[in-house]
Amino acid sequence: MKISYLTEDGLNTVRQNLKLVYKEVVKNGRCSISELFKDSSMVKYSALGCEDFSLDMSQPAGKESLTDIENIQRVYEHLKFLSDSQASDERIWAAMALNDYLEYMRYRWPAEDIKDVNNRYLFGYSVQRSLFRNGMARLWWIGRFTFDDKRQDPYELTEFLCSEQDFIESLCGRNIFNNPDVGQTVIAALCDAKNAGIEVNREKVRNVAKYLNMLGGTYILDCLSVEDIKAKVMKQLGE
Repeated sequence: MKISYLTEDGLNTVRQNLKLVYKEVVKNGRCSISELFKDSSMVKYSALGCEDFSLDMSQPAGKESLTDIENIQRVYEHLKFLSDSQASDERIWAAMALNDYLEYMRYRWPAEDIKDVNNRYLFGYSVQRSLFRNGMARLWWIGRFTFDDKRQDPYELTEFLCSEQDFIESLCGRNIFNNPDVGQTVIAALCDAKNAGIEVNREKVRNVAKYLNMLGGTYILDCLSVEDIKAKVMKQLGE
């Protein structure tokens, strides 16, 4: 499997024709974007490649999020070789969302309007936030932030973060998570606190995220040690 990507012209064509893309490709699944615009050059294939892989779509309607942990592992394991810079390229994830894994996207993120297409199939927000909103990019980036091969279960942090969809919304995409090492340290501190019997709920995670965001204006979090960051998280949890 070669990694596909939308050309700049292709991406612009999609953006300029969101209503048509929504109706014919995303909502009805009648054709691919290349077929829609009768332009096979819209989607190109890079020299980067990996083994073919499919995505889990086994859960019934209303429980699609239960496939996230499995799909994060599949995407990250197969595409772990991507650099952070490559994995921040909208063109790669847009091609996967609108072409290679369109069936999955229509299953996991059925769009109600063109706004949904812009936000989930393309990068509709800032790049940092879009990495966790785009339906395909989020799978890789959650893996990037939570995979820890020093743990008995390398995806323990993934399971913790995905245990509440609100955890992802509260933590990921904030400026403090520009550094994946800082992001992983925060997630690890919250997960370890929960494992130690400390209550870690939506409200507490939101408060930790807000606190660290504010703290980022006072300290350069990248310069703090792992122990310092964990201590600050525990303090905010009230421990």
